[in-house]
Amino acid sequence: MKEHTILDVYNSLSSGKKILTVVDSRLNSVSYDLADLDDQSSRAAAVLSAYGCSKGDRVLISERDTLTIWSFFWGALKLGAVPCVLFPGLGLSGLEVRLKAAEVCFWITDIHLSKFVDRIHFPDSLKRVILTGEAAGFENNRMFVRYAKNEWKPEFPRASVDPDDPAFIVFTSGTTGIPKPVVHRHGIAESIVSSMKNVLHADMDDVYWCTAHPAWITGTVYGLLGPVLCGIPSVQYEGNFHAKRWMPILQDQKVSLWYTAPTALRALMREEPAFFDSYDFSALKQIYSIGEPLSAAVYHWGERIFSQGIYDTWFQTECGTIRIANQPEEPIIPGWMGKPVSDCTAEILETDPDGIGELMLNTGFTSLFTEYYHMPDETALKIKNGAYLTGDLVTQNADGYFHFEGRADDVINTSGHLVGPLEIEQVLADNPAVAAAAVVAEPDELLYEAPAAFIVLREGQEWSRQLETELKVSVNTCVSSYAVPKHFYVVDNLPQTPSGKINRSELRNLLKSGL
Repeated sequence: MKEHTILDVYNSLSSGKKILTVVDSRLNSVSYDLADLDDQSSRAAAVLSAYGCSKGDRVLISERDTLTIWSFFWGALKLGAVPCVLFPGLGLSGLEVRLKAAEVCFWITDIHLSKFVDRIHFPDSLKRVILTGEAAGFENNRMFVRYAKNEWKPEFPRASVDPDDPAFIVFTSGTTGIPKPVVHRHGIAESIVSSMKNVLHADMDDVYWCTAHPAWITGTVYGLLGPVLCGIPSVQYEGNFHAKRWMPILQDQKVSLWYTAPTALRALMREEPAFFDSYDFSALKQIYSIGEPLSAAVYHWGERIFSQGIYDTWFQTECGTIRIANQPEEPIIPGWMGKPVSDCTAEILETDPDGIGELMLNTGFTSLFTEYYHMPDETALKIKNGAYLTGDLVTQNADGYFHFEGRADDVINTSGHLVGPLEIEQVLADNPAVAAAAVVAEPDELLYEAPAAFIVLREGQEWSRQLETELKVSVNTCVSSYAVPKHFYVVDNLPQTPSGKINRSELRNLLKSGL
C-alpha cells in the first residue's frame, strides 16, 4: 500500500478548526484556524514561486515571527521545496556554514538578521534573500526581495510529491566537521501522526504545547508538523523562557498536553513551591519530556507541582520521530528513558562489563533520515548492515527499559542544543591571543551540560577578564549564544592522542578532578 505524504495528509484536513494560538512575551495571543494557515502559506508559496522556487529547492528560514515561520515552512512544502528552520540567534559563521552545507536556494530572514546579509559569502546555489522586515540599504541589489504578504495572491503551481521525495532538513552537530543537514522524506507523515496519537496520546479535544523551537527536530516534527497533520490546536510562545510567562500560558490556554525539556523543568524548580499555588493546572492531563535525560529528581518535583507524572521520550534528529518512551500504560522508572515504541527494535552493541554499550536501532522505520545532504561518507558512518548507530551509550534492565549513560562522541548537549566543539574551537583560535583551544562538555545543574574551553595562550599574552569577554562575544556573534563557554581554563598545552588529536577524555577527567 502506498505511503501517504505530508501533503496527502494536509490536503485531507478540514479547514474550519482553530489550529494555532501564538502567545507573545506580554501574554497577548492571536489564534488562527487551518484556513488562515492555508492562506498565509499559499501567499508565501506564491512569492517563492514567482522568484523561481521549484521542487527540491532548499529554503532556509531564520525568523523570529511564528506565523512567518509557519507560512514559509508550509508554503515551501506546497511547492515540493525543502524547508529548514534555523535558530535566529546564529552568528555570521554559523549562518554561512549552513547556507553552504545545504546548498540553500532561498533564504527567508527578518530585520533582526539583516545586519548579516551584506557580509555573508553566499553560496552559488542562492537565488534570492527574502526580507520580511523593514531593513534598509538593499533596494538596489537584485538578490534581495521584500515580502509584504498582503501584496501576494495565494496562487501558485502546486507540486506533486512522492513518499521518498525530500520534505525538510534539520541541522545537527557532530564533534568534527561542519553541522550536518539531515534530510527527511515525505513518507515521514504517517509516523508523525502515529506517534502523536499512540505515543503522546493526543486527541482532537486536546490543547497541545510543544515548547521546542522549530529549528530543533522536536519543534519541526512535533511543533510545526504533528499538530497540523492531526488537526489538534497548538500553542506557540514567542518570548524567552520565564516562569511568570510559562505558567500563565499553561493555565490561560488550558493546555492539556505539554511537551517540554528537562532544562525548562529544572529552571522552574528554582521557584518556591508556593509560586505555583496561584495557578490552575486542572486542564493539564499529560506531560512529556525530550532533549536530554530526565532525572528522577525532576520527575518527582513534577509530580508534586503538577500532580502529573512526566513521561520521558527519546529520539534524535536522524530518527525523525520518537523511538523510545515512557508511556501512560506502562510503569515509569524515574530517570530511565523507557521502552522502544511499537515500530522500533533497539539493541545494545558490544556491552562493557557494566552492561554499557552503544544503542542501535533497526532501519525498518519510515521516519529514519535518508541522508546528510550530499555527505555520503558521513551518512555511511551512521547506517551499517541494516542498523542505525545512535552514538548514545545506554544500559537495559530485565524489563526492557533503557537508561542513558552518555555519548560515544564529544557532542555537547546544552539545554537540548547539540553543539559540536569544533565550531567553538575555531572561533576561539581566531583570537590573536590564543595559540590553541579545545572545548568539552562540563556538567551543569541547569543546562545539563555547558561548553567548557581550555585555552593555550600565545607567548607574551596574559589571561584577563577583557580577553574572556572578547572570546565570549566572538562565540556569541559567530556561532550562537548557547555555544558560549561557561568557564575558561588556561593551560600550558592540550593533551593529545597518539594520532595527534585532542584528547578530550583527558580534559573531561581534569574537570572531574577539579583541576
